[in-house]
Amino acid sequence: MASLIENLITTLEEESVLYEALTKESLEKTPVIVANDLERLQEANAREQKIVDELAVVSRKRNQALEEIAIVMGKDAKTITVSEVIKMMEKQPEFQHPLITVRDKLLKQVDTLRQVSIHNRDLLEQSLEITEYSINLLHSINQVPETANYNKDSYSGTTLGGTYSSFDTKQ
Repeated sequence: MASLIENLITTLEEESVLYEALTKESLEKTPVIVANDLERLQEANAREQKIVDELAVVSRKRNQALEEIAIVMGKDAKTITVSEVIKMMEKQPEFQHPLITVRDKLLKQVDTLRQVSIHNRDLLEQSLEITEYSINLLHSINQVPETANYNKDSYSGTTLGGTYSSFDTKQ
């Protein structure tokens, strides 16, 4: 059982390192978004995706470790959580304390990453709104105002000095 808990702690620490790297990458992306540097933004997204892919592997590893602990402890392997494992380790503080430490660290990192992601999302939405506004402005500048549309087919009414109307034409 001790090796299973140690494996879980090691996996959670790996996950923590990756979340730290992802948070750092997201923080570095913020000024790139503000600068509207699409090339650097694309590069940052690629680096983030690489970290996310690594996180997916470590997450599967964590879930597998939790399942193995659940089987040994006679718990449901699909619903067991790190917090439940911490409770089960009450009589073994040498395992419980490192689990609590790494879990709390991960929770803080995930919350920080969530806040940075929300901030970056808001910046991107504002950038898109500005871009859309600029496109609409340029599009409207290139259009001729409707009041200047003076061709003979679009004019209705009388011409200056005459009483010619569309009903007076020969058919």
